[in-house]
Amino acid sequence: MIKIELLSTENFKLDSLDNYPRKQDVKKVYRKHDGEYILVDCVYTEDWDMEKRRSVAKDISSDDYITHLAIENDEVVGFIGLKKDLVESYMILDLMQVSAICRGQGIGRKLFDIGKEEARKAGAKALYISACSSEETIAFYKAMGAKLTDCPIKEIAEDEPYDLQMVCCV
Repeated sequence: MIKIELLSTENFKLDSLDNYPRKQDVKKVYRKHDGEYILVDCVYTEDWDMEKRRSVAKDISSDDYITHLAIENDEVVGFIGLKKDLVESYMILDLMQVSAICRGQGIGRKLFDIGKEEARKAGAKALYISACSSEETIAFYKAMGAKLTDCPIKEIAEDEPYDLQMVCCV
C-alpha cells in the first residue's frame, strides 16, 4: 500500500533516490509556433544519473523545501518538492515525480492536492509550475487545473526555456 508522508530524517536519506526509477519516454512536446503552443515530434528518454539523483535528494531534503513522499514498502515511488519561500505570492512547485511503474494510480493527484494545500497554508494565491513540455506532463497539469501563465517568473522561465510556465490557483 502506498502512503503519503511529509519528508523526515526517518523516512528519507540522501541515498533514498539512488534506485528511484526516473524514466520517461517522450514522443511529443509542446513548442511555441506563431504565438501558439503546438505538439511536435521530439523523441527522447528522460532519465537521471546518480549525480542528478543525489542532487535532487539533497534539494528536496533541505530546509528550503516542503516535501511530501509517496512510499511503498519503504521505497520512494513519488514526491512533490515545494519551495518554502513564496515568489510574487506563488509557491513554486519545483519538483514532482511519480515513478513510471506507479503512474496511473492517482498518486500524482494526491501529491498535487497536498501541494495546493501547502500553498494555501503558506498564504500563496497559486502554485507556480515550470513544467516539462512533454505531452503527458502538460496533460497531467492541465487535468489538475493548471493553466499557462501570461506573466511568467522571468528567472524561472529563462532557466528552463523549453518548459511551459503554468499556474494553478489554490
